[in-house]
Amino acid sequence: MSHFGPENDGSLAYRLEDYLLSGSFLAQLNDFVASHAPKFDDVQDWEHRHEWHDSFLEYEDMLHHRVEAFLRAEGVTAEQAVQACKVARAAGNKDYRFFEYLAAAIDYQKFHAVMLEFKSGKRDVSKWWKCFAQTH
Repeated sequence: MSHFGPENDGSLAYRLEDYLLSGSFLAQLNDFVASHAPKFDDVQDWEHRHEWHDSFLEYEDMLHHRVEAFLRAEGVTAEQAVQACKVARAAGNKDYRFFEYLAAAIDYQKFHAVMLEFKSGKRDVSKWWKCFAQTH
């Protein structure tokens, strides 16, 4: 039987991934992406539309409310939690992916890149429930 997401090693990185890997978060993310990602374009001169920054602020607020209790319980900042996941992934654990959604809430350039990936289809959470399907 395969699993989705990283193995439980008890680390902050694992706890963040596990917290973000919830149906309610993925459904909320899908609704946000469906509404906002089509507005984004790839620009080389960094002449970003105000509308994109407004979307970023809305996303930042959404993620803040989503993870505020988690961060408070862990006694860490969003930046520290994201860094823990980056370290775990750099150490070879490619299953750490969902933390990038929190990273996008603290870095506009990352947010813009993630929205472009959703728009292009490189990322897709429209069938988020499949994340929980077990295969044999």
